[in-house]
Amino acid sequence: MSSTGLAIAFATGAAGLHALAALGMVARRRWWYPTALTIAASSLHVCALHFGPLTLVQPLGVLSLAFALVLSWALTRRRVTPREWHGMALSMAGLAALLLLAAPTRPRSELSSNQILLLTVAVVALIAAAVAAASRMELRPVRRSLLFALAAGTTFGVSSALTQTVTIRVSDGGATAALQPASAVVLVLAVAGLLLSRRAYRGGLGAPLATATIVNPVTASAIGIGLLGERFTGGPLEVTLSVAAALTAAAGVVLLARGGRTPVTRPTRNERVPVTS
Repeated sequence: MSSTGLAIAFATGAAGLHALAALGMVARRRWWYPTALTIAASSLHVCALHFGPLTLVQPLGVLSLAFALVLSWALTRRRVTPREWHGMALSMAGLAALLLLAAPTRPRSELSSNQILLLTVAVVALIAAAVAAASRMELRPVRRSLLFALAAGTTFGVSSALTQTVTIRVSDGGATAALQPASAVVLVLAVAGLLLSRRAYRGGLGAPLATATIVNPVTASAIGIGLLGERFTGGPLEVTLSVAAALTAAAGVVLLARGGRTPVTRPTRNERVPVTS
């Protein structure tokens, strides 16, 4: 299997595990198994980033929405609305077309120390702003969840970019290259993203998961194109069709977020999750 095929396979597996972890967070049962699933998904995601560029791997996170929809129906017998089925069809069709049309190049480039510092400061500032706004402003629970989802998606996008840099350095310099500040930043951001996701999913799964799913690849792709020099091959026609496919997938994500009003899972009264202050 080619490196691109391996990247797609690992990213697909990560999306499935991420959907299971998100459902566990919404169910508010034991805290440890969503965390374990998230760690497993992150490991697969690291493998995907080793074999493929950010602009290919990150959009595959859209699959987590489809997995969450199917799994919630299978596990809880939640009724799936026609709008949600339409949204899943659009998002899958757009994603498939994007994978067929877009062939991003992957230069052997990594983020510099100054770029890592800049991204770290920016994402920390965004997290602080989101948490402060959610804590002090009079917001509806859904809007508060969306703020945390926005911060979580951005955090995971930046973390993926840093992870790719770490994997390149380890591949070139051996295991000792993992002992660097960038690795510590990746771990901190991963934990922060997990905590922000847990806070976001308290208001339900649909809109927060959709928000994080959109923001994550947008952030990572912006870093890949703006800082790492990743580019898409093809002429004007391929670029136009790729943009149309991306917009189709985004429209499907919006329909998925707005499609259902019933809870994804039905937690019992005595199920609780630890509250992170």
